[in-house]
Amino acid sequence: MIELIWCFIAVLILSALFILGCFIYCISYPTRNPIDKQVKRLTICTFLTVGSYAAAIVLQNEKLSLFTFGVFHFLVDTVMFLMLDFVRRFTGIPERKPREKQYLLAAIGIDALLLLINLFVRVMFRVETLYYGKLVHRVADRGIAYYYHLLLVYFMAMVIMAVLARKIISSPRIYKVKYSCILGVMFITLCSHALYMNRSLKFDYSVIFYPVLAFMVCFFSLVYIPRGLLESLLFFTIAGMKDGIICMDIDGRCVYANNTARSFCENGNDLGVIEKQVQTWLEEQEINDSIEKKQWESQRKISGSDHYYNISFQKIYDKGMNYLGCFFFIHDRTDEYSKLEAERYRASHDLLTDIPNRDDFYSRTRARIDADSDRTYFMVCADVKSFKIINDVFGVDAGDRLLKRLAQITKNLAGDKCEYGRLTGDRFVMCMPTERFNEEHILRQYSTVSGFLDEYSKGDELTKGTFKVHVHIGVYEITDRNLRISVMCDRACLAIKSIKDSYENIVAYYDNRMRENYMNEQKVIAEFDEALLGGQFAVYIQPQVGVDGGIRGGEALVRWVHPREGKIPPSLFIPILEHTGLICRLDLHIWETACRILSSWRAAGKTAYYLAVNISQKDFCMIDVYGIITGLCRKYAIPPSSLHLEITETAIMDQPDSQLRLIERFRQAGFIIEIDDFGSGYSSLNTLKDMTVDVLKIDMGFLSETGNKERSRTILKMVIALAKTLRLEVITEGVEDKEQVDYLTEYGCDIFQGYYFAKPMPADEFEKNYLGRRFNM
Repeated sequence: MIELIWCFIAVLILSALFILGCFIYCISYPTRNPIDKQVKRLTICTFLTVGSYAAAIVLQNEKLSLFTFGVFHFLVDTVMFLMLDFVRRFTGIPERKPREKQYLLAAIGIDALLLLINLFVRVMFRVETLYYGKLVHRVADRGIAYYYHLLLVYFMAMVIMAVLARKIISSPRIYKVKYSCILGVMFITLCSHALYMNRSLKFDYSVIFYPVLAFMVCFFSLVYIPRGLLESLLFFTIAGMKDGIICMDIDGRCVYANNTARSFCENGNDLGVIEKQVQTWLEEQEINDSIEKKQWESQRKISGSDHYYNISFQKIYDKGMNYLGCFFFIHDRTDEYSKLEAERYRASHDLLTDIPNRDDFYSRTRARIDADSDRTYFMVCADVKSFKIINDVFGVDAGDRLLKRLAQITKNLAGDKCEYGRLTGDRFVMCMPTERFNEEHILRQYSTVSGFLDEYSKGDELTKGTFKVHVHIGVYEITDRNLRISVMCDRACLAIKSIKDSYENIVAYYDNRMRENYMNEQKVIAEFDEALLGGQFAVYIQPQVGVDGGIRGGEALVRWVHPREGKIPPSLFIPILEHTGLICRLDLHIWETACRILSSWRAAGKTAYYLAVNISQKDFCMIDVYGIITGLCRKYAIPPSSLHLEITETAIMDQPDSQLRLIERFRQAGFIIEIDDFGSGYSSLNTLKDMTVDVLKIDMGFLSETGNKERSRTILKMVIALAKTLRLEVITEGVEDKEQVDYLTEYGCDIFQGYYFAKPMPADEFEKNYLGRRFNM
C-alpha cells in the first residue's frame, strides 16, 4: 500500500513535468494558430494544478497543506473555465447565452472566497494526516460549501462535453476523431473523479488524467492532422477544381490527373492518353531539362464548342533540391473569354437598340476614314422632332420601341459598307461613302416611321393618324478628314438645328454659314461672363415723348460695347442669351442699372421721369422676378411707379395662369405694366381679354410691310380706340416721320418712341440733352 501511494505521487510529479514539457513545446512551436494563446494558458494552468496537488499531499506542515489544497481546488475551477473557453473556440460553437463568461467568473470568484475562508473556519474541508513512511495529507471531512465547488466544476465539465458532442454529431467523419479524443479524456477524468467521491478514496486519481488532457489539447490544436484528413482535403479540392492538374513522375508516368484534365485530354480513365498529351506538349514547347517552368495558350473544341486554356509547366523539387517530377496546370479561360467578349460588346453597343454606341462609332469611323484616304464620305445624322413629347404623351415604352425601329432602319441603310451607331437619345448617325449616299432613299426609309404611333392610339379612330413622327436629317460632307469624328457629327447635327421648326421629314446640309453662326454663338457664350463683369454691357435709353412734346421717360435698352469689335447689335447676342438662359443674368444687370439711374435722377430733383425695362420669358421661369425687382426698388429708394415693366405677350402665354397672377401682384405693388410688341403675335386680343395692364405698346412693324396704307391705318386706329376703351395708355414705337406722328396723334396715341425723335443713347447723354426737353409737335 505504501509503495502504491508513493508511486501515485511519483506519477503526479512526472505528470507535472510532462505538462511543463508540453507548455515549452507550445512556446517553441512555430504557429500562428488563433487559439495558441488559449492552449498555452490552459497548459500552464494544468501544470500548476497537478503540481499543487502533488505538493499538497507531501507537504509536512498541515496548515501549508491546507492552503495548497485550496490553491489546487481554485486551479481546478480555472482549468475548467479555460477548457470551456478553448473548446468553444476550437469547435466554433459560440456561447448560447450572453455574458456566460461573466457569470462563470463570478461563480469562480465566490468559490475562491470560500476557499480563502476555509483556511480559518474549515467551511469546505479539512486535511487529514496519514503516515506512509512519511507524513502525507489528504482532503477529508468535506462541508456543505465543498459541494458548491463540486457543482461548479461538474457544470463546466458537462458543458464542455455537450459542446464537443454537438460538434462530433455535425462534423464529417474525418474530423470526428480530434473532437472524440478530447471528449473521451474529459469523460474518463470526470468518471475517475466521481469514483473518487463515491468510494471515498484517499486520493483523487483523476488528476493523473490532467496531463493526458493537456497533451490532447496541444496535439489536436497545434500539431495533429487526423490520418487521411490532409489527403482527403487535397483530393477533394484538386478533384473538384475547375482547372486541370496533371502530375508526372521522373519516369514520365502520369501519377494523377483530375476530372478537368481528363476532360481536356478526352481520355476517360486511360492515363496513357494523358501521357501522350504531355509528351506532345514537351515536344511542341521544346521543354528540356534546363527549363524549370513555362506557360502557353491553347485552344480546342470540346463537345462542339471552343474552349480557351492557359497551360503552365513546372518542375517539383524536395527540400534537398532533388528532382521529384513535374506538373501541368490547365487553366480554363473560356468563361473569362466569354465575359470579356460580353463586356466588350456592352462597352461598344447601346443597351436599348443593340447597335454601336457613340464611342464605338467614333473609333470605327476614324479607322475607316484613315484606312481609305482616296474615298470621300458623308456624315449623316437623323433626329426625331419633339421626341420628348412622344415619351410624355404615349409613354416611355412607345418611345423605346420607336428608337429600336429607327436603329434597325439605320442599320439596314448602313449595311456592311458604312459605319453607324446611336449618338445619344433619339439621334442616330451614319458615315457612308459618297457613292452610297442617296438622299431620296434615306429620307424614304426614315419616313416609314411616320405612322408608327397609330398603334398607340388605343383604338380611337379620331386620334389615329393625328400624331406623326417627323425625322430630320442633317448631312455634312467630310471635306476636312483631320477633324475629330465628334466634330463631324456636330456639324451634321448643326444642320438639323436649321430645320428644327419644320414639321416635315426633311434633309439639311451643313455649310459655312451655319459654322459661322455656331462659332458666333459659342463666342458670345464664352465671352459673356467677362463682358458682364467688365462692364461691356451698357444701358442705352431711347426717349419716349408725349403728345405735348415733353419727355415722359425712356426705355432702357442694352448695347454690347466690345473692346475689340466695338458696338455689337443686340440682334447678334440677345437671341443667343435667350436660348441659353444667360439673358436672366443680363436682365438683372439692366434692372439694377436702371434703378441706379432713377435713384440719381431723384437725388437731382428730377422725379417726374420713368424708365421702362424688359422682362424676358426666361426670367419668369428661372428667377424670382417679383422678389428681385421689388428688392431693387427698396435698395435704391425709388417708387415702383417710376420703373415700368415691359412684358411681351408671348412671355405671358407660356404659363398664363401663374404669370397673370404675378403681373397682378406687380400692379398692386404700384408698378406700371406694359404689353410690349402688341400685334406681333397671334394671341394679342385674347391676351388683352385676360390680362389687366396699364400700357399698350404697339409695334409699327406689323403694319409697315403692307402695301395698303389706308387699311393699315384703319386697323391701327381701331386698336388705339380699343385700348382707350379699356382705359389703357398707348405707346407706339418705331415712329420714323412727322406724318406718322400726325395721324397717330389724331387716332389718340399718348406717347411716341422712334428714330424721328432720337435713337437709343448712353444714359448720361440722355440725362444731359433730353431730360426737360420739349419737342415741337
